[in-house]
Amino acid sequence: MPENNSNVLTVIDILRKTVSELELSGIKDSRINAELLLCEIMKCSRLDLYINYEKPLSRDELIQFNHYLKRRLNNEPLQYITGRTNFFGYEIMLDRNVLIPRQETELLAERTIEDVISSEKKNISIFEIGTGSGCLAVALAKRLTELETGYEIFSIDISENAIETARSNLKLNGIEDSRITLYKKDMFEIERLKKNYDYIISNPPYISLDDWKELPDEIKKFEPMNALTDESDGFKFYRKIFEIYSDKDFTGKAFCEIGFGQKETLVKILDKYQTVKYTFYKDYSEIDRIIKLEKC
Repeated sequence: MPENNSNVLTVIDILRKTVSELELSGIKDSRINAELLLCEIMKCSRLDLYINYEKPLSRDELIQFNHYLKRRLNNEPLQYITGRTNFFGYEIMLDRNVLIPRQETELLAERTIEDVISSEKKNISIFEIGTGSGCLAVALAKRLTELETGYEIFSIDISENAIETARSNLKLNGIEDSRITLYKKDMFEIERLKKNYDYIISNPPYISLDDWKELPDEIKKFEPMNALTDESDGFKFYRKIFEIYSDKDFTGKAFCEIGFGQKETLVKILDKYQTVKYTFYKDYSEIDRIIKLEKC
């Protein structure tokens, strides 16, 4: 770890030492981690680091960097240390009350938007189950605005802290209107939707309890358990979503993110619903990642 002493430590000195220490601790992508931590301290881009590689850090910058590095060496995710991430091209603020958005979840937004475009509808309504950081609501609202498509999004989450984080991210991205409603609600208390939305979307907790116990510390010790696992077999939320979706009066579509190897079981669960047809979409690694539901 770079030490705060009388010796002048430049950007390149700190990068070299930090990369070495992260590698020894088994941190993946150690150089990128080191660069991003330094960027956070110096409020600059990764390119600027190398343009100014001989620039010395101030005492305060070194103290703050050492604090961040200690947290990273303790396996705390980089996104929680910096307090933000990028999702679908938009900045999302994060804290440990919400799941860190993954690249795979961007596919959920992409597929929903593609379907909206193909439908040629000028106004749509969306019911989101599990808003978390609000990343999907932000992505959909921003993209639909670009498409000049009217929208109404109703997002629920069981966590009041998640709702507050989502509200902050809407504000951060300039989305402050009555078309998005964030509401604290346990989805298992819902018997049927009071409105016939065009879409239900969800990235539910789909990791089984047994698999959650085997997750790396970087995930298991820092990300909220209730956003990762249903504390059951990994299908508890899907069963409820499918039940809500199967309501005979609901005519919209649904898009959900799914976990690795879940396709076969999901098909078995859905087979009892004669009025529902489904399509699976693969992610960048050719893994079935998104399921789309439609009424027959």
